[in-house]
This record gives sequence, C-alpha cells and structure tokens, in this order.
Amino acid sequence: ASSRPALAAPAPEAAAGRRRSNASRGLTLLTMAFVATVTIATSLPSSAFLTGQDMAQATVVTDAPATSIPSQSIALSAAPEAQVVGGTDDAFTATTPQQIMLAQTSKGAGAFTNDINGTIQWPFAAGVPISGVFGKRIAPCSNGCSSNHQGVDFAPGMGAPIQSIADGVVREAVNSDTGLGVHLVIDHVIDGQLVTSVYGHQLPGSLRVKAGDPVKVGQQIGQVGNTGASTGPHLHLEIRMADGTAVDPFAWLQEHAN
Repeated sequence: ASSRPALAAPAPEAAAGRRRSNASRGLTLLTMAFVATVTIATSLPSSAFLTGQDMAQATVVTDAPATSIPSQSIALSAAPEAQVVGGTDDAFTATTPQQIMLAQTSKGAGAFTNDINGTIQWPFAAGVPISGVFGKRIAPCSNGCSSNHQGVDFAPGMGAPIQSIADGVVREAVNSDTGLGVHLVIDHVIDGQLVTSVYGHQLPGSLRVKAGDPVKVGQQIGQVGNTGASTGPHLHLEIRMADGTAVDPFAWLQEHAN
C-alpha cells in the first residue's frame, strides 16, 4: 500500500503569526462594535430610551396648562409739553376751595402753584398739567382747530371744576358745540385796566353763571369738558387786553397771580 507523505509541522514562527493575526481581527471587530454602540447612543433622542410609563409621565407634564400671570397697568400723568390733549374721566366731588386744592394736588404734578387767598389766581385751585401752549402750532384737528393758538390748554381731567381768575362780571355765557364750545367770557378790572378772560370747551350743563352775573376770584364757574373744536377734555383759557389783543395767559398769570 502506498503511503501519503507526512505533512511537515508548521514552524513555530508561522504559528505565532497566525495567532497574532486572529487576535488583531478580534480586536478590530470589538472596536467596531464599541464605536457603533457609542454612535447609536449619542445619535438617538433621549426619548428612545424611555419606558412607556416614562413617556406617559412626560406627556402629562408637557400638556399641563401654563400658569397665568396677572396683567399689570401703569398710570402715567400727562406731560406738560404734550400736544395731544388727554385728561381722565375721574369724578370731582370736592366743593370747598381747600377740598378742591387737595383733590387736584393728589391727582399729579402741575405746571404752576396757586394761592387760594390771592386776588388774582389760576383757573384751578392747584397746579394741573399744561397740554397746549400759546402761539403758532400745527392745527391738531381739521374741524376748526387754529394754527395760531390764542390761549393755553389745561388738562386736569373731564369734569374738573374751573374757577374765575379774578373778581369780575360775566359778559357772555355760551352753549355751543363749535369753536370754543360751551364757554364763558368774563370782564375784570385789573390795575385800572380792562382784562377779559375766556374759558372754553366746558362740559355741557356745567356753567354756574350767566351773562351779567358778578363773580368772585376763586368762584367755581363751570367744569372741564370737550365741546367745540377740541381733541380731548381740557380748559382753553384766553386772556385779552382792552383792545381785544390776546396775550399769553401762562406768562400773564405768572406775572399777575398773587
């Protein structure tokens, strides 16, 4: 019988090389598996690892109604240089000069101070905002507002009591809804000269005097309104000299009020 030649045993160096090659392949496969695991863990959203119970709890939290935050409001007083006449709808219930002064002072800062014992006073017992000045301006409305403002606008709020600036006699008491609206014209003798004061845009039905009535300084003669060619509640005050010339009421009162 023939016999196959015996296979030669591998050399020690070759066997060692094969073992190193197998180990390298195993390490490579292990490394690839680790990288794949890390990639999946960092790529998937956290919700992929939540249980069904975890997801239900998360849904409940997400769908919970937002807490309601109460709204807040800030009250701002009108600035003296404001061009748009504003005012408020606050009711005035004070009757005596002292009560009126206290009520109006508590409503905010004014552009002047008034002496309720003076013989010539401002048209309000205490300082109130000024919303329009004397002189040239852009007409604030198209229904009769003038571009040459002949008075000063005071904006203490709708219904604020208006007082006479000095002793005098009512020349005119007019109920109208055009021009100066509901207004009064009062003549005074000051330093021996005729001086006329005009109180425009008053509240309908608020006039407390009529033509021919004598008035005293500080006497209430009406209330702030929004009648006539007006853009909001305010008193339009004019001061006219004997020849009818209108002068700046603010400057005039600063000089003469005492």
